[in-house]
Amino acid sequence: MERQVQVLAPEGQDYLIEITRHFDRVVAAQHTSSGMSFTAGLLLGQFSIFLLFFVGFKYLLLEDVPYGRKPRSFSNRGGAIPAPPTKPSLPSTTTILNKTFYDIYEHTPEPLDWMTVLLAQAIAQYRDDSKVNNRLIKALAEALNGGVRPDWVGHIRVTELNLGEDFPVLSRARIRPADQPSGSVRAEIDIDFNDQIMLGIETSVLINWPRPRIAALPVSLVISVIKFQATITLQFNTIDGQQHISISTLPDFDLEFGVQSLLGARTKLEDVPKVTDLITSKLRGFFVDKCVYPNGRDIAMPTFWAKRDIYAKSQSQSSNNLSGTKKP
Repeated sequence: MERQVQVLAPEGQDYLIEITRHFDRVVAAQHTSSGMSFTAGLLLGQFSIFLLFFVGFKYLLLEDVPYGRKPRSFSNRGGAIPAPPTKPSLPSTTTILNKTFYDIYEHTPEPLDWMTVLLAQAIAQYRDDSKVNNRLIKALAEALNGGVRPDWVGHIRVTELNLGEDFPVLSRARIRPADQPSGSVRAEIDIDFNDQIMLGIETSVLINWPRPRIAALPVSLVISVIKFQATITLQFNTIDGQQHISISTLPDFDLEFGVQSLLGARTKLEDVPKVTDLITSKLRGFFVDKCVYPNGRDIAMPTFWAKRDIYAKSQSQSSNNLSGTKKP
């Protein structure tokens, strides 16, 4: 009996090993099939969600566009003809004052110390730039000897130019009603300038009778601006469809000139009163005609649409020319 057990033991061990291996293969197959089922389910779920989203987006937000037909828009829905573009109207002056909380009758004038400092810095820079290679003297000489010089005045030579050392002082800025157009406003700023801006020239007065240039009277002048006190106005105006800022001076200004004159060649006459009065009255008259209200200087304001408007106008003209050439 003992020998039979020893003989059968190896066969029983092999059988148990085979059973164990078979059980391991079954368990591995079950794990593989469960993993494959989870992956297939995940992919199927993602695909179902994507398909549902696509169908909902297509039937709720998109429309079919047949070939040869433009998509419809909100502007021509119902067959209505779109209205031509119109220029939007600007808000009234009253609306602007109300929204900016400014009462033109009770608001106190404001100091302009910060603007005075900025203006002084700009003037100082211009004064320094004008001294480079005497560029300002050369420019004045070219302007004085240009087409505005009358035929009875000889060549003009600039002998002296001094732009001063002090700076204008700005103060009492306020908004006040403008005279025209009705309902508009303007800014008023007081300016006080006490300095000596000097220009010296030499020329000759030509005597052209009984023949041209029969004689000449040498003239040497030194003209200076000593004092200028005034109220400057700034106002926006529309000129030829474009926005401008108009700068002028109120009539109650104070402008003082200094004139030094020297006439003659061998015998010289110095500071002739008649010459001083004549030059002073001419300078004041020129200033009144060019700068005193209602006259003034109009400066065009820059616009962002200038190039676009010019391009559109040129395109319209070219299309009109092409249509005109096609006609028999």
